[in-house]
Amino acid sequence: MIVIALGIVFTVDILRVWLPSLITVYGDAGSTPAAQSGLFAVAWFAAAFAVVPLCRRVGGRPVAVVAGVAMVMSRLWVQFTDGGDRQLYLTCLALVAALCWLVAVAHTGWDAGVGVPAGLAAAVALHAGLGTLDPMWLEVWRGWAVLGVLAVLFVAGQVWIQAPTTPVPAPVLWAVFGPVLFLTGVVFGNVGVGHAAAGEPRWGVPVLVAAWALAVPVSRLRGVWVLPVGLAAVVAGVIGAGYLETSAHDGIVGLAPTGAAAWQAVGVLGLGLVLGDAAGRIRAEVRWAPAWGMLGFLASTFLHYARYDIEIGVLARGRVLLLGVVAIAVVAGTAAIRDLRAPAPAEPETPPAPARAQTRGQAHAPARTHGRTVAHTAGSGGPRSDVPLGARTRAGRPPRRPGRKPGTRPGGRPTAGRATGRPGAPTPPGTTTRKPDRAAPPPSPAERAERPHLPLALATVFPVLLALAAFGLRPGPGTAPVPDAAAGTLRVVTYNIRMGYGLDGRFDPDRTAATIRALRPDVLLLNEVDRAWFLNGGHDVLTLLARRLDLPYRFAPAADPQWGDAVLTRKPIRHLESIELPAGGAPTGAQALGVVVEAAPGKRLGFVATHLQDADDEVPQRQADRAAAFATGLAEREAVPVTVLGDLNAGPDSPQVRAFTARGLVDGLARVRPVRTYPADRPRREIDQVLVDPRLRVLAVDAPPSKASDHLPVAVTLGY
Repeated sequence: MIVIALGIVFTVDILRVWLPSLITVYGDAGSTPAAQSGLFAVAWFAAAFAVVPLCRRVGGRPVAVVAGVAMVMSRLWVQFTDGGDRQLYLTCLALVAALCWLVAVAHTGWDAGVGVPAGLAAAVALHAGLGTLDPMWLEVWRGWAVLGVLAVLFVAGQVWIQAPTTPVPAPVLWAVFGPVLFLTGVVFGNVGVGHAAAGEPRWGVPVLVAAWALAVPVSRLRGVWVLPVGLAAVVAGVIGAGYLETSAHDGIVGLAPTGAAAWQAVGVLGLGLVLGDAAGRIRAEVRWAPAWGMLGFLASTFLHYARYDIEIGVLARGRVLLLGVVAIAVVAGTAAIRDLRAPAPAEPETPPAPARAQTRGQAHAPARTHGRTVAHTAGSGGPRSDVPLGARTRAGRPPRRPGRKPGTRPGGRPTAGRATGRPGAPTPPGTTTRKPDRAAPPPSPAERAERPHLPLALATVFPVLLALAAFGLRPGPGTAPVPDAAAGTLRVVTYNIRMGYGLDGRFDPDRTAATIRALRPDVLLLNEVDRAWFLNGGHDVLTLLARRLDLPYRFAPAADPQWGDAVLTRKPIRHLESIELPAGGAPTGAQALGVVVEAAPGKRLGFVATHLQDADDEVPQRQADRAAAFATGLAEREAVPVTVLGDLNAGPDSPQVRAFTARGLVDGLARVRPVRTYPADRPRREIDQVLVDPRLRVLAVDAPPSKASDHLPVAVTLGY
């Protein structure tokens, strides 16, 4: 259980580094065609299928040990990288090792009923405790403090723990693991969902961690009601936390509901029930289930974020999450129907005689019949025995004698082998024996119930303790930038932060914060603000930056409640509103955020932050027209001069910019052009714009070099 839980923690951690490396390094933040990126990703996931025949030939445990060590070593190696292609391909190797480990550990037959939910709970708790960061992006000693301890525990436990004497093959559990991991990363284990909700409840993170800790014991519940109740709770959580939106909250449209964290908790408990039901539906073998499950994870994840480009009605926001629930329901529901259709076991009047060992070609096919697990022992045309597993100590074997070890004669001598006769009889020449991990029957419910409850209690408490320990490793708050603008002036900065990823593909909020702090802004307007998209690693970059800059913020969604633009300032905000702009097939969406701040007593200024899409059709022009009308409308309603800032993805002579100048705004960068801001390493395009009211004066312009994003920041000093 401990080994499986720690292995899943490493798997999730690797995914949180691999996914953004795929997007920012290989995909170049959307520049690489989506089909090419998808094929590149599928190629690595296909490695999981190649290891299945190996596990069936040599057994799961040797492969699990080798793959587990490779997973840990390659992940530790990634910690030394400085981004770029090296980071990408090392994380690809770590991902392959993690996938091979998942397939192998499923073939070992280790009881994963507690390990899987405990691993997901620990991964969520670690992510939450670090403030949505990962060990990869922490300072060197902090990252090693986390990874080192987890790596030692995982490797030592995997090498020390022996193969189970009674394997528990659970193909249904591993088949649904991929869709469950998808739902966990996108919504149910996503701390940013609560952060980005309307009202920003502070209790969201503790509720989420507690719900995952409670999901561990919940996964041990059994009964015919478990699966339908679990699926209903998952659907309710998806609708409440991933689909519903508030029309407006404090002037901002498109925010998730205030109770999003509570809906997340409901869905988490539902996942616990579903995982428990899947773990209880044991079969004789696992085969391809884990490989298909993880391929389902990849398909669901990319389909979820590709829906912004596809814009098909059935793929509207939140509905892909429901497709993930459907995938779980199909697999688990099919297994449940199969079990219910199995013939009812015959209740013996007297205890059955010790069964003979199975002949070659026979197999135990355990099935759940009306909530109970029975073992079907049948050969090719041979008799079939449906006997409750609880009726004997081990199905198909006589009870052990006191003081006698398995596989030995009464005198302690090892048995010669297993044959078609009595247990312990020598193997006739030419007769092959079945592998113990494939021939041994699963444990009965009575045997599993007699196991000590300490591991379950430890698995329940461990995520909470891990979250508290990770909270202690979280970097402390930073200092606010000190504006140096003279009286009658205001320093304003606009910056496309590229989700916090630099040109090297590394997520470094400290570097981004240092770039911003050096500009000493009074008002900071940000584009491409990611509030924990799983595809980008699940980081709430706005909260991380606000903590380091010690600045209050307001967020306005564009693509969904977790992606958009933001304003950070210590100046009093007197008015706030936003509007959606026409969508045009780009995953970032578009919106316009209007804010009125009190620059000085009795003097108010308005600002509009927007990020127009980069396309060749009429959509950017319609977005510019709508944003320009919004800006001039805000100026008229609030009787303030308004400045529009942001990544317009258009040059100073473009039709998009003319949409603003036609309404009376002027180019604030005209006297110092060219102001090239993209790409940051070799700027050659002027696509970050500042359009000001004629009543304001642009006293200074600054676009300093930086590799914290693929854009350069633009700072202007406004005189009013």
